[in-house]
Formats: sequence, structure tokens, C-alpha cells
Amino acid sequence: MVEMTLKNLIVGGGPIPSAIILKPAPISDDSDVENLSDPADLAAVGTEITLPISVGTADAANVARAIDSDDIKRPTTHMLLAATLEVLGASLAGVTIERVEGATFFATLDVVNATGEHHHIDARPSDAVALAITCDEPIFASREVLECAGSPDFDAIEKDERSREEAKFHDFVEGLSPDDFKAPRQN
Repeated sequence: MVEMTLKNLIVGGGPIPSAIILKPAPISDDSDVENLSDPADLAAVGTEITLPISVGTADAANVARAIDSDDIKRPTTHMLLAATLEVLGASLAGVTIERVEGATFFATLDVVNATGEHHHIDARPSDAVALAITCDEPIFASREVLECAGSPDFDAIEKDERSREEAKFHDFVEGLSPDDFKAPRQN
């Protein structure tokens, strides 16, 4: 499993589709590397990949509400579920985008009940992401989903290319000498 983070959210309207765009979360020194089934998973998948998930406009709007929950006057479905888990003594451990069939993604809520039992509950990816954001819990994607449905993160690729060009130019400038600026002698 690869931990993901929300890169972008597109709330479309009319002919413009809506989408949740996830990217691998940066690995820090205190990251929970145990959540990777194989620590090489992240390197194999690459950090220059995004996972676009097409969702309905209302679903994208719910994720947006989870991000900016200050303006919500009445509880949304993900807020209701978070409150229900809390009242029952359960907690969300994270959510997983575990498979894709055609253009349909499948997710699970990874819930720990009051007695410590783990349960995996089927959910739509948009609901799972909104709940994870509300509960401040991680979002994971299986390596198979990333390999099948991931797409290159062109911003990251462009940034890497720019860094390589800057390093190349820096090396060129460092290698210059005053003699390189002398005009050739004319006879």
C-alpha cells in the first residue's frame, strides 16, 4: 500500500467532469513505512504519479466540504459517519482505494471497533476520502490501482527536468574561466 494525499479536487459543472486527484504522500523520517507492503513499493510506483478518480459533482462538493468544514451548518454524510463512529467507540484507521474495474474505483473504510477488532467496510472512494479528511486519517492506494489507473504527475516531471537543467547550467558556469571571455584574435 502507498499512502496518498489529496493533490487537487475538481468540482465540475455541466460538461466539465469532477475528479479527486491523489498523489503519493511525501515520506518523512516519522512516516509509518510499515504501511507499505514492501518498502520498495513507493520507489517502484514512483513519486511522479497521480491517481485521478472521476466522481460526480455532488461527490466532489462533499469532499470540498470536508476540506473546508468551517462553513457547514448541517452535518454531511461523512460528518454523520464520523460522529457515529465516535459515539460507538470505534475509530477510522484509514481508507484504502483497493481496486479499479474499468473506470470504477472501489474503496474500503478501515475501522477499528471499541473492542479493537478491525473491519473493512466497502465505500465509494469519494465518501472514503471525505471521511478520511474529516477524521484526519490516511488514504492508501494499492500498488495495483496505481499501476493500472495512475497517470504521470506532469508538474513533478517538469520540476525535475527544470532542476536537471539548472544543475547542468550551474556546472557550465562553474567551469568557465576568464579566458573563455576573450575575443578571438583577428589577423
